[in-house]
Amino acid sequence: MANGVWHDGLRRVLELDKEDLGLDKDDPVLEDIGLSIPELRESLQQPVAERDRELLICAERSQGRPCKAEVSGVKSPHMYVRKHRGPDGALRLRAAHLPTVHEMTTEESDRHKAMKDFLARTAQAAGLEVHVEKATKTRTSRPDVTIIGSGGVSLGCEAQYYNAGAGTVLRRSKAHADAGLTANWITHDDRFHLIDRSNWMLTREVTWREITSAADLALVGGFRVLVEWRCTASAERPCPDSKLKTGCGKMHLEWDTPRRLDDESTGWTGHRGNTNGTTVGQTLIAAATGTVTPLFVVSRTDRRAGAYMWVSADDQTRWADYQDHQHPGPEADQAHDEEIRFSGNDANTTCTFGEDTYFPGTPLQRRGSHGANLTLTADNPAPSRAALALPGPRSAGEARTVVRLTAPNIPRPRPGVCEIGAPKCGQPARLYAGGWRCETHRP
Repeated sequence: MANGVWHDGLRRVLELDKEDLGLDKDDPVLEDIGLSIPELRESLQQPVAERDRELLICAERSQGRPCKAEVSGVKSPHMYVRKHRGPDGALRLRAAHLPTVHEMTTEESDRHKAMKDFLARTAQAAGLEVHVEKATKTRTSRPDVTIIGSGGVSLGCEAQYYNAGAGTVLRRSKAHADAGLTANWITHDDRFHLIDRSNWMLTREVTWREITSAADLALVGGFRVLVEWRCTASAERPCPDSKLKTGCGKMHLEWDTPRRLDDESTGWTGHRGNTNGTTVGQTLIAAATGTVTPLFVVSRTDRRAGAYMWVSADDQTRWADYQDHQHPGPEADQAHDEEIRFSGNDANTTCTFGEDTYFPGTPLQRRGSHGANLTLTADNPAPSRAALALPGPRSAGEARTVVRLTAPNIPRPRPGVCEIGAPKCGQPARLYAGGWRCETHRP
């Protein structure tokens, strides 16, 4: 990151550590663009999608010297300005290099097309209305696959096989939301920026051939189930408050991950804690029909961050039952001053990309589930289901998974016969986006 950046419109270096950006308030250049210095500072922080991508340039490149970021091939010489919190907790303006424009590889392209076809034929087989690569009515977004809800939510699905920028994910998700769609990103890499910036689904890494031939795909991330138990010494789950020997005697709720289809367990592995494995197709159809719903659990310290999850509608209702009965825990006071500080330092016009000059900001909770409140403690069960909190004949304090099936009564694609020709072919077939096709007539 740099404290200076070349503005191609003004034809000069802006000094980000100075409140006046190194400009005089009566500078004729400001009159030419019709902006005051405060307005110019605001315009620098505009999303790249809303301005000329080549407006801000590495200061060293502007002086005719090679930019280290451009030479590396990883980043471009063009930059963007954002707020950065330094080790002292102060918020400052800093310029960072934009990534090079991503060109999708052949493998990514094939996998992307296969996933779109999979999503479309899965939803069509359940009798849902589906659109592929069709712009919304507002013309603000064009999802890979749009699934129109029937009693549930309408989905704007994005098959993502490269690491799109966080800003791109947020912008496209908001555009989908403005069009009345719930954004749903599907990927195979949990390191991508899309994780917990919108609703997401994680599959194992599969080839396009595996996606094309699959009846359904195992869902290994993005879906959670709610577990509720009374904390006693004999409880199968450990006490979240570390009272392991005696238990705290209170009710605990925890968002847990269901067992994967290959029987590999994530999270707690107790024999009563897991539910049946979930699949992408099951969850999509259940979301569109209303038995699965999106849920956002906010971070403990930053309400702008948290965990996006797909959960059963019953679990979401049960979680809401407890909210008014939640025991308030100690609030971590990590409020930060949001005012931008200006040190008055001169801009460094040397590109430091790749050098060991980065100092991390003040410790903040990591985005997503690592900082979100995925557990809840209450003195007693929520009134709406108090009678069901402890099944009598079973051992006291036994963990109980509230949800029994992740997506009950979900229709699955059924084998049919090829519909091509007159008369119809009649050979055994699979369902594609264009209808039932046999191996001979497959698209």
